[in-house]
Amino acid sequence: MKELAITAVNAITAVGHDAAMTAAAVRARISRFSEYDDFPDGEGNPIIVARIRGIEEGRDTCSRMPASAKLCLDTLLTGYLRNGTQRPSQIRLFLGTSMEERPGPRYEESCMWSLPEVMEKWAAKPSVETCPRGNASMPYSIAEAGMLIESDPRALCIIGGIDSLLRDSTLNWFEQDARLKSVSYGRHQGLIAGEAACFMIIEDPERARQANRPILARITGLGLAKEPEPRADSKYSRGTGLAEACRAALAGTSGEDVRAVFGDLNGENSRAVEWSMAETNCFGNRGTGRKLWKPANCHGDIGAASGAVMASIAAQGFVRGWLQGPVLVFCSDDHGACGALVLEKE
Repeated sequence: MKELAITAVNAITAVGHDAAMTAAAVRARISRFSEYDDFPDGEGNPIIVARIRGIEEGRDTCSRMPASAKLCLDTLLTGYLRNGTQRPSQIRLFLGTSMEERPGPRYEESCMWSLPEVMEKWAAKPSVETCPRGNASMPYSIAEAGMLIESDPRALCIIGGIDSLLRDSTLNWFEQDARLKSVSYGRHQGLIAGEAACFMIIEDPERARQANRPILARITGLGLAKEPEPRADSKYSRGTGLAEACRAALAGTSGEDVRAVFGDLNGENSRAVEWSMAETNCFGNRGTGRKLWKPANCHGDIGAASGAVMASIAAQGFVRGWLQGPVLVFCSDDHGACGALVLEKE
């Protein structure tokens, strides 16, 4: 894989309305969880969720999430292009969304008018391509953007992710298997439903250096795979898909060099076992010298936005000096898509 550069990031999560706030909250282990009376669990008790507060409060998720995504993208591009950066002739956005098999709203459909509207302020020919790979959307989007940049180093690509689990149809899908956390009533294991929007700009690193644009992080490894026994098929995952993705991302990098790991572990035992098996297969010395970050402990399970948010947190950690590279970021979806990438400091 050709090396890529992350040159701008922005995010809106339950713990921060920009990338810097989200990263600082995760570093400080600040969480924003609350009981959700609108959806009772199987015993009639409220579940625990992580909801974005203060942005379009009270609106239905089908309207509120696209509004959040529009604000997030607008802030990103305004900050990036106002600093003397030459306006691109074309911008390509790769938008990560939930797998089509997962019940719930198709947020990409309601984003198809609002996000191009933002991009049209900066380029004449904006385009949006969806990547419905669920939690693993970001690595798959990186692969698509990387091919475009390799063929045209002038290309400006945006990797995005938007998702919310706070919708009855989506929550019902998780609750039917008793997967939602309701700790006050005895269900201590399970996911905390969250929501987020995140975008980051990636480009050719040499072109970024020539233009004197700060490189927040370098993408030096990428791996994609398919779990043959995914959770959505009610099978017991052995973590082979995630292990394959991590091994591919780490190719050329000594596993012992990895200083930190960011994963979309969400409080479910099955996900922890999946990572444990992948870690055993990928690292000779398990856990030594590496810190495992689980941002979902702060902002909840954010589905298709997971990878982009974790990459933005890592990039902020590099810039602010509290994180050393290389960093491995991994994601896996209930329906089997797995992805991983290695980030390093400039």
